[in-house]
Amino acid sequence: MKDLLQLISVYMSRTTGIKEHCARCLRTERWNGSVVLMIVDAAFTSIGLNYFTAVVPRVMKFKEELVDCGKVRDVESLSNLPEEKTQSIWRNKRSWQAAKAIASYLYELGKREGLDERRAFRLWAANSRLEEWI
Repeated sequence: MKDLLQLISVYMSRTTGIKEHCARCLRTERWNGSVVLMIVDAAFTSIGLNYFTAVVPRVMKFKEELVDCGKVRDVESLSNLPEEKTQSIWRNKRSWQAAKAIASYLYELGKREGLDERRAFRLWAANSRLEEWI
């Protein structure tokens, strides 16, 4: 165990900013605090493509084409987004199904608990158990 900790320490000492990045994630500050973009990011990342060359540019395209113009304002509008609006951005249907299902769940959770979407997202995360993800 001590050897593993030493090995991890060596690699962690080579990373800069990782602690701050993790803290920003835990405070739901990724993508300037946009839960919609965090959901889309996670859904795109879930299929295993390179994050910086595939996922980030497509999340930015989603933001430019659907968020910035107000077509997708919140998790409710993401959950109701028609499929034909998404295909030019990202063609993987499973990713969109996941994004829309997550958005729908967070919308319902927020409505039920009287929370905004960031608080609903954090409530879900705080109560999630890794063992139940499989």
